[in-house]
Amino acid sequence: MCARKLWLPEEIEYLKNSYPDVPMEQMVLFLDRSSSKISNKAHCLGIKRSESFYKSEHCGRIKKGEVIGKGTQFLKGIAGWNKGKKQSEYMDQEMIEKTKATRFKKGIVPHNVKPLGHERITRDGYIEVKVRESKTDSKNKNFELKHRLVWEQHNGEIPEGMNVEFVPGADRLNFTIEDLLLRSKSENMKKNFESDDAIVKRFLGIKDPEMVEKIKNQHPELIELKRQTIKLNNQLNRYER
Repeated sequence: MCARKLWLPEEIEYLKNSYPDVPMEQMVLFLDRSSSKISNKAHCLGIKRSESFYKSEHCGRIKKGEVIGKGTQFLKGIAGWNKGKKQSEYMDQEMIEKTKATRFKKGIVPHNVKPLGHERITRDGYIEVKVRESKTDSKNKNFELKHRLVWEQHNGEIPEGMNVEFVPGADRLNFTIEDLLLRSKSENMKKNFESDDAIVKRFLGIKDPEMVEKIKNQHPELIELKRQTIKLNNQLNRYER
């Protein structure tokens, strides 16, 4: 294992004076350290690049109006170099034989294709069910939310403009038809906008589930204050319009 290379006081002083404006290549040569080590140390010290550096050619940022890689892009209307050709016209026989080992055979289904009825859990904790096997649509088009399917089995097609939701406290992974209700999208939007979860996640910027529950349980007055502030701002915006 390589020994850790400590930063000398004079190196830190150089970094403080140079990092805002000096190109990274020069600092790498002078300090004999990698660019990541230099960037990390600058971050720890709170040193940032200057505005003039970000406007210079050394920053590496793409400027407005620049098109990187334009010279190697396929032009509209230009066909691929092998379009319309047989494989034997652009590959020799030895290469063709090598590709046979990795080709999909007719009738062979890839190992990661899930059967109809397969269930999966989304990031939001809902169950989705595979209901169709479409090769042209995206994978998401082959899945439907299970609670919507259960509601339709008991009540028929979901009316336009309506959402199927869970009653408060229902388990999203183990539910019955009694755990579901129909709500208009406008009502759903209002609920999601004004609910405690929405206030904590969207307007207080807290995403961690444990922290969300902690804020809801220990600081309800903070949530209510934020809710009233949001309502007041909305009223002011409507008045100004």
